Amino acid sequence: MAKTRRVKKRTQQAGSEEAAKTKNTGPKTFVFWRGKHGLILKALEADLRKMMSPNTAANLRESKRNVLKDFVHIAGPLGVTQFLILTATENACYLRIAKTPRGPTITMKIHQYSLMKDVTAVQNKPRMPDTLWQDAPLVVMNNFGGEEHLKLATTLFQNLFPAINVHSTSLKQCKRVLLLSYDKTSKRIHLRHFSISAQPSGVSKNVKALVSQRAVPDMGNVQDVSEFLSKSGYGSESEGEDAADSRVTLAQDVGRGNLASRQSRVKLQEIGPRLELEVVKVEEGLCDGKVLFHSFVKKSSGEASQQQSEKERERELREKRRKQQEENVRRKDSDRKRQAGEQAEAQGRQKRKKQWWEEEQEGQEASDDDDRAYYKEQVGEDPGDEMGRGTGSQKAYTGGQRRGGSRGSRGGARGRHGGGVSSRGGRGDFGRRGGSGGRFGGRGQAGSRGGGGAGRGAPRFRGVVRQKARAKS
Repeated sequence: MAKTRRVKKRTQQAGSEEAAKTKNTGPKTFVFWRGKHGLILKALEADLRKMMSPNTAANLRESKRNVLKDFVHIAGPLGVTQFLILTATENACYLRIAKTPRGPTITMKIHQYSLMKDVTAVQNKPRMPDTLWQDAPLVVMNNFGGEEHLKLATTLFQNLFPAINVHSTSLKQCKRVLLLSYDKTSKRIHLRHFSISAQPSGVSKNVKALVSQRAVPDMGNVQDVSEFLSKSGYGSESEGEDAADSRVTLAQDVGRGNLASRQSRVKLQEIGPRLELEVVKVEEGLCDGKVLFHSFVKKSSGEASQQQSEKERERELREKRRKQQEENVRRKDSDRKRQAGEQAEAQGRQKRKKQWWEEEQEGQEASDDDDRAYYKEQVGEDPGDEMGRGTGSQKAYTGGQRRGGSRGSRGGARGRHGGGVSSRGGRGDFGRRGGSGGRFGGRGQAGSRGGGGAGRGAPRFRGVVRQKARAKS
């Protein structure tokens, strides 16, 4: 029987890929502190990261050595769209929200704040399950509008969190809500953070506990189940007072006991942090650039244009310096490569073995220098003045012509004391016969490897030198 090829079935749902794309394209944030006194806001930084979950770097580590440019460089590959920067001075604390990579930036002064632990410490039954941070919170804004800087603040706050589609969003994902309310009298923004919970409405407290809780309730004080279910009463005093206003009809099933088309009671419980903010400054760039709004400094149009021209000059100067630095770097690289090549060439020349004719030439030059020094020491004058200035005359004194048989040229040369006519050297590249010596050089030996043979008249040369020295004295 022939084997059939197994067909792999699709195990992933069709909507999972779309959900993954939507999740990856949503806004992402970095929350970090900056400045000399920014470390005192470390606890508030941790609470803000929890509030911004899950679209933030929860384990981001920063240090005093890091600069803003370091965060900008890594923000692009990671898809980070906003920065929440906490700074502190000796007088106040500030929160800056910046859009990467080119701004704008809004700076807000923190007048008061409360941490999560402070908010939950005053509650009898704080509710903060681990599943609360799996989805982004909803954003509700109140009294924003009118002034330009408030419109910009509205846009920045809305872009911190992913947009929701009312028709396709699941109610199970709506677990938190962020409330931002603007007070026109004090010109401050109040930020509050709540958790959302739903409980069945229209049932007794015992039935609600039986439906919503996983554990079996305690029935030790009742005779049977009917007595347990027949007991009535609200879950709390606040539930009895606000029951009519908090009842809603759900469109989807939400948790245990909250069924669709049934009334449920929605409850908000604050989990923190709580902040009181005031917009101080709005900048065009990423923590720099043109100042669009300032609550304390007011400038005329002339002052604003002058400041803008100064900014342009600074920008041009920075650009010029950057180009000069790049040119210096390229020049240094080229110089470094050239020096490396010269060093490698010098090392290669040192390692290369010298040829025999190079060694003989060096020895002949050393011998010439010794004879000249000896002549000058004994006679008391430069040998060039006595023997003529030609090179042939000097070579005649050294006992043989150096180029006697190099390429068939004549061995000796005529000088003042150079002696008779020199004979021809060998005919090859390196002649076998050396040229005859000069008057005081004697007859040169036949050189086997070119060049004039070493003269046999060196003692006679020294004797002549001694005679000249005696005659002079």
